[in-house]
Amino acid sequence: HVTSAIMAAAITNLSRLQVGNLPSKLLYNAAAALLQHGQQCRSSSSPVDTSDEEENFLPDRRFSFDAESLAARGYLRSQKPYSPARDVQNQVLEICMKLVNSSNFETPLRDSNTKFAVLTQCSKAFGHTVPNSLMHKITNIGALVSFYKTPINTTVPLDMIKNIDLPKNLHVTYKYTRFHPETDTKFGG
Repeated sequence: HVTSAIMAAAITNLSRLQVGNLPSKLLYNAAAALLQHGQQCRSSSSPVDTSDEEENFLPDRRFSFDAESLAARGYLRSQKPYSPARDVQNQVLEICMKLVNSSNFETPLRDSNTKFAVLTQCSKAFGHTVPNSLMHKITNIGALVSFYKTPINTTVPLDMIKNIDLPKNLHVTYKYTRFHPETDTKFGG
C-alpha cells in the first residue's frame, strides 16, 4: 500500500508539469528524481508527505533566452550582420498580406504552417532568418516587423573602440605581443 501511494504521488506530480514546454532531458531528470524519491520512501515505513508538493512545480511560463544567456556565450557567435532596408516594414506587411490576408500588427501567427511560410518568404526577401532562440517571440505580425527592423551589429567591442575618439588618458594597444612560455626566452620562458 505504501508503494502504490508513492507511485500515485509520482504520477500526480509528473502529470502536473507542463510537458509540452519542457526539454526531454529535464523530463528524464524529473522522472529519475521521482523514482529515486519513491525508492527512498519505500525503504521507510512512514507515509508519503505531500504537504509541500505545491512548491515543487514549475511555473507555467515560456522558456526565454534572455540577453544575459546570450551574452554569456561571448562575442564569437556565428551571426551575420544585418542592416534593415528603408522600406522593411512595407515589405513584411506585403508578405503578410499575401500569406495571412492581414497587415494588422496584432494579427497572431498561430498556425505553424502559415508561420513557416511567412518566415520563409521574409528570409528569402531579406537574406536574414529568425534564429531558433527568438522563434517563440514571433507571435504576431508586429513582432515580425520589429525583428526585421532591428539591425544586427557583429563587430567585436575591441574593434569598435578603434573608430571612437578616446580620451587622452586612455590608450589601447591593438597590435599587442603575446607571451608564450614555450617559445619566448624572456621572463623564464
